[in-house]
Amino acid sequence: MASFRILTHPEHGTRAVKIGWSWPAFFFGLFWALYKRMWLLAASLFGFIVLSSVFIPATQGGQLISNILFLGLNLTISLKGNLWYASLLETQGYQEQAQVSARNPDDALAVYANSQKASAANIRDHEQGGADSRDQGLWGDQRDERERKDGRGNRVERDEKDERDDDNGDGGSSGKGGGNATGTFIG
Repeated sequence: MASFRILTHPEHGTRAVKIGWSWPAFFFGLFWALYKRMWLLAASLFGFIVLSSVFIPATQGGQLISNILFLGLNLTISLKGNLWYASLLETQGYQEQAQVSARNPDDALAVYANSQKASAANIRDHEQGGADSRDQGLWGDQRDERERKDGRGNRVERDEKDERDDDNGDGGSSGKGGGNATGTFIG
């Protein structure tokens, strides 16, 4: 999994920028810079290509020098390109909100969106007087489906199985080593 910076802009939305090496920048340097709208980098790369074709002789030695220079340039762009892109977005008004781990930028945006929903739900529950830890689901906004509630959100009754489990004194747990006094422990 890769790490991504999550950058948000009030008008332009949210973007995920990978941290570290960029394969597209390595293989498609000039075109990658144009696609990312990094005009200064694209102009610099184009100028380097033009100048190297003019000033480096078309001999075997010149070709070797040209290849070494382009390899070094592509390595530099691959290592620093994503950092430069994030810096460019920050100059355009984006602000870094978080860093997440994901497989690709779309997954990174989904992870960030889910974490924002979970945070909003936790804040809402806290403002409503706090929620019992038993009531919180995976993201904090789901209620325990085993309980019915009246219109005001108060617990009315629990399932009969839960009440029987509580009467047994095992805390409602069952299964291996769950504290059931009548069962045997299977390790």
